[in-house]
Amino acid sequence: MRRIPIGVKLTAMILPLVVFLVFIALRTVPQFKITTIKVVSESGRERIPASLKEHLTTFVGLSLFELNFNRLERELGSYPTIKSLELKRALPSSLEATVSLVESPALVQTTDGLETYLVEGNALVRLPAEDIDAWKQEMVTILVPPSYAQMLRTYGLDRSFHQVMELANSLGEKTTLITSIKYDNNSSNSFGKMVLEISSLNAQIWVREPVGTAQIQAAVALAQQDQKDTLSFLSSEDKRYDLYREGLVRR
Repeated sequence: MRRIPIGVKLTAMILPLVVFLVFIALRTVPQFKITTIKVVSESGRERIPASLKEHLTTFVGLSLFELNFNRLERELGSYPTIKSLELKRALPSSLEATVSLVESPALVQTTDGLETYLVEGNALVRLPAEDIDAWKQEMVTILVPPSYAQMLRTYGLDRSFHQVMELANSLGEKTTLITSIKYDNNSSNSFGKMVLEISSLNAQIWVREPVGTAQIQAAVALAQQDQKDTLSFLSSEDKRYDLYREGLVRR
């Protein structure tokens, strides 16, 4: 068996100690104290969680070499809406965080306004109040009764709700017309009721069963045309349209 030279053994023993002492020494260098923190989204979007930004500001004044990046990346990566997070030192005094955000098709808000959730896969993830506005700017919001939201949290999203999200997102630029999208389903055996509130047209479109995206877009276009033809904006009563697979019924 070949013997390891004593010099190699000593190097192997001393090197970790030297690295540790250098690392400790770096913590005391004033130039390495954090003065700037930069947070960016991997996708380039602006929905950086406010709660994350607030937490990161607590590191200002600490040394860049004082932070345990592996531990922090695990902890901060568990924030709601964050898929993963990577920290990086930008010498001499900047900390950079790159965030990968959850991709979501919709926000779900209870009709009493007390809870807002982000749809992640087949589940609802509670969204901190300070982060709601940023996410609302980029995706559709669906209002549901608190009891239905609790059911979705407990059992996961049902097939009907997935259909509702698909229909809501199919509206494209027409979503700017819609004041709110409400949905309720107290039965697992039916589609339930999806209501598109269009205040500018004094109109409501009630979707009573799954329909194609072309049908729901056509219903919104018809409500727009009716408003032009009948001057419905002068009326205080909403027009109601019930949308079925076979057609649209004016009420």
